[in-house]
Amino acid sequence: MTNDDVGLSSFVLRPVLVLGLGNPLQADDGVGCRVAEALAGRELPPDVEVMDAGTPGVGLINLLEGRQRAIIVDAAEMGRQPGEVVRFRPEDVTLTGSTERFSLHRTAVADALALARALNLPLPEIVIFGVQPGAIGWRDELSPEVAAAVPGLVAAILEEVGRKAERVTSNE
Repeated sequence: MTNDDVGLSSFVLRPVLVLGLGNPLQADDGVGCRVAEALAGRELPPDVEVMDAGTPGVGLINLLEGRQRAIIVDAAEMGRQPGEVVRFRPEDVTLTGSTERFSLHRTAVADALALARALNLPLPEIVIFGVQPGAIGWRDELSPEVAAAVPGLVAAILEEVGRKAERVTSNE
C-alpha cells in the first residue's frame, strides 16, 4: 500500500501558516477569521497555507507543529485605538497569560506558546499581528474601525509572506 492508496499524497504540510484567530460571532474578536477569509481569495505562494483556526486554545501548539513560520492574526487588548494594528514577535514583548487577557480567548496565544516552551517543543518563527478591538459582544460584524483596518492588514500579511519568499529566493 502506498501513500497514494490511502490519500496521503494530497496532504502536504506547508511550511508557512497564516492563522486567523477569533470568534466571528463576537464582533471584533473575529478579526483574525475575517482576515483569513480575505486571504483565502488571494493567490498565495504554494508554500503558504491560510487557516481560520477559530479559538484553538492550547490546540495552537498542534497547528504550529512542523511549520517553519507562522503569521498569527488576532484581536489583542493593547490599550490602543480601535482598529490599530501592531506587528510583533513573541520575544519582542511581554505577553501576558489569560489572567491578563492579552488575547480575548480563554486560553491565550501567550499561554499556548508558554506551554510549548515549558515542554521544550520546537516552535516555528512567529510573527503576530495584533488588532485592537473596539467592540466585543454578540454580533457577527466587525466595528467600523476594525473593518477599516482589514484591507491594510491583508496587505501587510501579503508583504510579510513575500518578505520570506524573497529571503528564500535570495539564498538559492
